[in-house]
Amino acid sequence: MSERRRVLFLSAGNGHALHEGVVAYAHEADWILDNQMCYSGELPPAVKADGVICRHLFRKDILDFAGALSLPAVGFEESEALPIPRVYYNEGEIGRRAARHLLARGYKTLAFYHRGGAAGQRPRMEGFRAEVEAAEGTCILLQPPENGSSHKGDANPWGWLKEQLDAIRAPLGIMAVNDLVAGPLVDALLDFGYRVPEQIAVVGAENDPMLCNVASVPLSSVESCPRRVGYEAARLLDGLMAGEAPPAEPVLIEPGEVQTRVSSDTVAIRNLHAARALRFVWHHYREPITVDSVSAHVPVTRRRLQTLFHDHVGRTMQEEIARVRLADACRRLKQTSMKIQEIAAAVGFSSSLHLHRSFQSAFGMGPKLFRETGEVPDFGVLPAQVGGQPLAG
Repeated sequence: MSERRRVLFLSAGNGHALHEGVVAYAHEADWILDNQMCYSGELPPAVKADGVICRHLFRKDILDFAGALSLPAVGFEESEALPIPRVYYNEGEIGRRAARHLLARGYKTLAFYHRGGAAGQRPRMEGFRAEVEAAEGTCILLQPPENGSSHKGDANPWGWLKEQLDAIRAPLGIMAVNDLVAGPLVDALLDFGYRVPEQIAVVGAENDPMLCNVASVPLSSVESCPRRVGYEAARLLDGLMAGEAPPAEPVLIEPGEVQTRVSSDTVAIRNLHAARALRFVWHHYREPITVDSVSAHVPVTRRRLQTLFHDHVGRTMQEEIARVRLADACRRLKQTSMKIQEIAAAVGFSSSLHLHRSFQSAFGMGPKLFRETGEVPDFGVLPAQVGGQPLAG
């Protein structure tokens, strides 16, 4: 029986999902993994290892320590001081996916927000801009001036942003370089009096639930797949320790799609009243709402709102309510074993008969036959709670 390999994981910070990926591979490969630095933040006093995984975040002490070991090594960040094989995110594709998400929602004017110095921001920005320009949209770069920032302690930390936004007509879609800066950006937009997402939609990157789910407006974000990055780095190191040649180029991990939350759960609509009505429908369609219910939450007359909604959305409010309910019912019929009467109640239909009549009108068949033989059509852009993760039950 061969001796178990020992691997040292040097990390300047405990990125939990990335760490989980390394641990998952280590468990499969039966490694002894020294990952104490992820918790202590301190370099190990003595080293007995067969290989090294290095998340140095450009810390000189880690770079020097790892370089002196002369062991097979894999890193995440690129550094001339430690030229080792690298596994990392496909940063350009992260930017492109955020852009496609916003473009699909009808945004023609899009912006990329960064604060300077964030890792990966340039390729993310370039990918975002390339996708916007390929779609013949307008791409704007939002960045604090060199003599200012958006950090606490500044007398007017967001004044620069307010000046730029005043020159841009809503609706606007913004990608923030990562979730860490997207949250404060949304707070600033709300302080300015903008409605998110009705006037300005925001998408972050890295999909960190500990940031996205607790923001003042829950943040949509590109899933960067850090767990897979950690797993593939460990697998690459395993090959190097077995004598395989290192790859000629960095191994780039493709991101997932945007996890849609409230901050971009809409479509681009120039009229704020129509945009607010659409948000109300999307948020409440599973309840017994009517056109009057929607009108009661928008400060214009019912007749005026009906006109504005049809002109800017292309459907009546009642048609939109029916559309999203029908889409939700289709998904539940195909993805769950829920009874038809349960589905009708869950998605806002007044009865199973109402659901049956809607399916007959839309598809020429009832919901039972649709479940067995029907195909879900392209409904277009839908609320996140309809187009999200597969349902269980």
